Amino acid sequence: MRIRPLFSLSISGSVLAASMTVVFAALFISSVVYYFVFSIRADLLVESQSREINKQIVLNYESYIESIIETAEYIQLSSVPLDLRRDYDELLNLYTLNSQVKKDVTAICLFDEKGRKILGDRMGRDHENFAAEMPWFLRAVDNPGIFHFVFDGTEGVSTNRYDEVISAAKQVSYRSGGEQQTGVLLIELNFQVIRDLARKTNLGISGHIMIIDEDDSVVYDSERNGKLSEETLEIASEQILGGRKAEVGSQGMFINISTLSNTRWRIVTLINVDEINAIRRNMLSVLLIIFAASLIFSALPAGLVSMRISRPLRELQRIMRRIEEGNISTEVNVSGQREIVMLGDSFNSMITRVRELMNRLVDEQREKRKTELRALQNQINPHFLYNSLDSIVWLAENNRSEEVITAVIALARFFRIGISRGETFILVRDEIEHVRSYLTIQSIRYADKFRCEFDIEDGLLRRRIMKLILQPLVENAIRHGIDEADALITIRGRLDESEMVFKVINSGYGLTAVRIREIHESLDDDSVSRGGLGLKNVNQRLKLHYGAGAGIRISSRPDVETAVTVRIPIGDSKSS
Repeated sequence: MRIRPLFSLSISGSVLAASMTVVFAALFISSVVYYFVFSIRADLLVESQSREINKQIVLNYESYIESIIETAEYIQLSSVPLDLRRDYDELLNLYTLNSQVKKDVTAICLFDEKGRKILGDRMGRDHENFAAEMPWFLRAVDNPGIFHFVFDGTEGVSTNRYDEVISAAKQVSYRSGGEQQTGVLLIELNFQVIRDLARKTNLGISGHIMIIDEDDSVVYDSERNGKLSEETLEIASEQILGGRKAEVGSQGMFINISTLSNTRWRIVTLINVDEINAIRRNMLSVLLIIFAASLIFSALPAGLVSMRISRPLRELQRIMRRIEEGNISTEVNVSGQREIVMLGDSFNSMITRVRELMNRLVDEQREKRKTELRALQNQINPHFLYNSLDSIVWLAENNRSEEVITAVIALARFFRIGISRGETFILVRDEIEHVRSYLTIQSIRYADKFRCEFDIEDGLLRRRIMKLILQPLVENAIRHGIDEADALITIRGRLDESEMVFKVINSGYGLTAVRIREIHESLDDDSVSRGGLGLKNVNQRLKLHYGAGAGIRISSRPDVETAVTVRIPIGDSKSS
């Protein structure tokens, strides 16, 4: 902690009187310089804030668009093993269920390559080749591989014709009668969600948001003033991207133009800077007046009083230097003028408050560490539970009751150990049992696809470890490492001097050095991990609790094996 002295205490009374004129001149020049510096910084601040607001608005829209794309990709992925003729009811249920989950989705439909509706829910239009004339259908056919977002007004396919809609379409493949067919997947969205996202942001007087499509047509405009909208559209057509100041409707605006990912739309935000500049000028004027008045009325008395208070101030300076050196337990105890005594008391209060805040910060960081650890551990992959239950249903339908019992017992044991009564650390023996339960379930799903071997030292089984460390690595090995029948997955555990070392090894093609380096860079990235309990999640949890000495590293031998190694310092392993 460093505290700089506030006063220069070597000034004598004669020097103070002689230099007063110089002080006044310096303060005047400083005031002028401060005004111009403040003005420049205020402009930079306005620009920075405008860009940040634009960035946040773009992120809000992109987050929503990504959620729609994820829904479409989930539907497409789930439809891969299904046949339109054979599994029509199951496909219809898939489309209906996903349209009901999101309130803003008005319809989810599948059209064949001629624009005929072949699958969907809440369909209002049902005549032949309805979609073939729609812009979203034509764009999806002409430019496959990406999603196309088109504003259709009230020309939607849902039964509610009064709401404006946005059509998100992409060319997809589906099976019908055992043959691969090409069609267009359509997700129709209620346009109200675009308005709701825009209303969450206050852009000031006359500030507004405009969304423009690839043809420079207005998709949405929060400003009802036609002249302002025309001027905004003209500027956006000329500028394309970036930000700058401009006059719109005789008002100073800062305009930012950005693209929306996964669409060909641009979003334009206009923030009124006149109001901010006026407030800045008024505040600066008031500050200058207060500063000048304070200087006039305090300069002469301060010069006289300073001679009387110099001695206690020197004592105060000496104590401040001790605190500057890091001794914050020191307290100020000075005598003399009442003001100096009050200053000393205030300084004591400040130091006491600093100590309290430092202690509170330590406690808060400790609680934050625990909270982050619990949050990372509590992630559960719903797809694993869904796939497990789906496999159990399949076994039951095929009257394989013994395997049903085995799978249900393994699933129950898997979640019992995973929950562990809310505990963060469990025995290595229980962690291995957790992995065995997981493998029992996966062996039913991936019949004859892999074998598994365990090689764990007995002395390691009695130690405690953070739960859910090995199972995600085994899951990763099954998901990415099984590329041939009868693949082998080996789980090893050793005590290596001051560390517990676990390895999950799978046979297969292996990884290239470039790919391993990319994975390591991703693991070392401090950004929050998305998705389930993957490699990055495990690496984050290890470092969060055990420190930089713990972590994951990957090695591979081409066409032989890939090994994921976990190292945990024994000193922090909570041995039983």
